[in-house]
Amino acid sequence: MRVAAVVVNYHTGALLGDCLRRLLACPQLAELVLVDNGSKVGEIDELLAQLHDRRILRMDLPSNPGFAVACNRGARATQAAWLLFLNPDCLIEPDTLARLSEVALANERIAILGAALTDGAGHIDGASLRRDPLPARAIATALGLDRLVGWQGVTMDIPVDAKAPMQGDAVSGALLLIRRDAFNAARGFDEGYFMHAEDLDLCRRVRELGLEVWCAPAVRVVHVKGVSSRRAPLRVAFAKHRGLLRYFHKFDAPSTAWPLRVLIYLGAWARLWASVGLALWRR
Repeated sequence: MRVAAVVVNYHTGALLGDCLRRLLACPQLAELVLVDNGSKVGEIDELLAQLHDRRILRMDLPSNPGFAVACNRGARATQAAWLLFLNPDCLIEPDTLARLSEVALANERIAILGAALTDGAGHIDGASLRRDPLPARAIATALGLDRLVGWQGVTMDIPVDAKAPMQGDAVSGALLLIRRDAFNAARGFDEGYFMHAEDLDLCRRVRELGLEVWCAPAVRVVHVKGVSSRRAPLRVAFAKHRGLLRYFHKFDAPSTAWPLRVLIYLGAWARLWASVGLALWRR
């Protein structure tokens, strides 16, 4: 497998260099597009001069049009049969792409593959493998009811000792390996999202094509979350709220009874203002 990686940077700092060096150490990497969303002039020049690798293509988007737009533009600049979308705060190992390749190529139905993302202590992020956030599941997760027997939430639990690949509805866009033909058939990421929920959207549309989404839980990748979002917590809160509502309106609102739609919209706004209040308090 030859892989083209797309990394979208937004003031990630020193982690960006670590991420790129780790990617360049993977033998499967054929191309690497670094899409820079609005860094200061000269902010990453020294880093790229140090790396000086012919596989790196730099693409500057000064206006910061969002994650989905940046990913699509980066993907269009590459040719490899597989695409890897990787957040700059994800720290892969030299064998990560090889291990993902082994899983992906073993099942021709796999179009999207993720890994088990962890924090520094090894705890697995619930976004690593998810179900579609249908209204009942989203409500159960928001209220914590998915911890009770008989309630199904959005998150799919990955056992600590899991080794075998697991099929699900969606994986995290922080690390998402996808076949180019599937990405093109789905018309890439929906650019109506600025950030958040665009990965759920892409996975759902790929599955609607009759293809499958899997996670390789044996492949663990440390994800240092929130590095970029700390710079603009209010903007991130609004973007997440807008993304989830766009997803609901696009896929599930038409089949949801209007009283429940009203409750969902009210609940979403309540969560937004709670997030904004928390962000302001932390400042």
